[in-house]
Amino acid sequence: MLWTDLNNKRIGIWGMGKEGISAKHAILTYAHPASVIEVNEENTNEIFKCDIVIKSPGVSLYRSEITEAKKQGIIITSGTNLFFANKNPQATVIAVTGTKGKSTTSSLLAHTLKVLGKTVELGGNIGRPLVDLVDTQADYIVAELSSYQCADFNGAPDIGVLVNLYPEHLPWHTSHDKYYQDKLNMIAQSKTQILNALDDRTHKYTDSDNRFQNAIYFNDTIHSDGEWFYEGGKKLFPCASLNLTGEHNQQNACGVLTVIQQLGLNLTDCEQAFKTFQALPHRLQNIGHKNGLTFVDDSISTTPETAIAALKAIGYTHPITLIAGGQDRGQDFTELINYIKNHPTVQLITLPDTGGRIADKALKNGLTVYACKTMTEAVHQAINITPIDGTILLSPAAPSYNMYKNFEERGQDFKNCIEHYK
Repeated sequence: MLWTDLNNKRIGIWGMGKEGISAKHAILTYAHPASVIEVNEENTNEIFKCDIVIKSPGVSLYRSEITEAKKQGIIITSGTNLFFANKNPQATVIAVTGTKGKSTTSSLLAHTLKVLGKTVELGGNIGRPLVDLVDTQADYIVAELSSYQCADFNGAPDIGVLVNLYPEHLPWHTSHDKYYQDKLNMIAQSKTQILNALDDRTHKYTDSDNRFQNAIYFNDTIHSDGEWFYEGGKKLFPCASLNLTGEHNQQNACGVLTVIQQLGLNLTDCEQAFKTFQALPHRLQNIGHKNGLTFVDDSISTTPETAIAALKAIGYTHPITLIAGGQDRGQDFTELINYIKNHPTVQLITLPDTGGRIADKALKNGLTVYACKTMTEAVHQAINITPIDGTILLSPAAPSYNMYKNFEERGQDFKNCIEHYK
């Protein structure tokens, strides 16, 4: 939808967070004249007075109000779609999505391109709202997109990257199958599609789909063996050059290298960028040492699979105490419990709400569980039971919204509890 399509229209902006504020500013700047109605949970009926509604990512596409508005001929769109319709055509857009690792992958890609001498903007689900970047003169725009932004996506990224697929965001998407399809909606519209060769769910949902028959796979031609990054059989540079922990981060780095390859840039020049990249907060972030213990904040972990990846990344040469639990979205913790059972150096502390289900499954498997009600209690318990030289890992395997506003607040609480412990 072009800016001119908004002229003389009544436009509702549903959700006045960061993206909604940017969308309002853009409309008042580029659409002439246009009236703007701010919509929130107290006045949702206002959308039926609008010609066009720009909804925030947090508003589910499958809400009854959205369905009814569409029936009445009201156009539902997003700030993301406005960006893609009106962006500077000279800028190359690389869109990145995936259940986990998309922020790190997007940030590493943007950092790498900058080190290679390119001008880059990072936006979308991380950084600036995309609609703020319509007039950018940057060489590249790296756009991280959530499943919410992909669901009604309408655009054509030059490159689309899918990091992985795990079960997530059931309430918003109504089913896990719908969630996977919504994720793939953006990738299907990308001019060049880059998928993860090692991700089974990606294969399940794309192998028989003609829209992905020309996809390029990272962790295939460009891959790592834990020691080196390779292009085919050619060594590029050591994996130790990547300033990130864990096999999953090496896999995501291969995604970045595959993008660099498709852009025709020098792969070996990426080593310096990998060396200087700093891990994002709350993503396997080492937040310090105290009383002979190491503390790692992986509050971004909202699935059992990401908690397992965190445990793998830390390794088992020293004891680990895992703090897990959060909002219950029907997650299956079987694999996580089996993983802990097979690694006796791992101890388990749980938090609400999923803590009860995790504990029940753990006890049935003969494991010892320490059930706690608060982060303060969990951190104190962890410090008491973790041997010297051990690691206390917050990797909740569940969202934060039952106790916190977001994963950042949860991670900060973890850090505060450590600092205040005597």
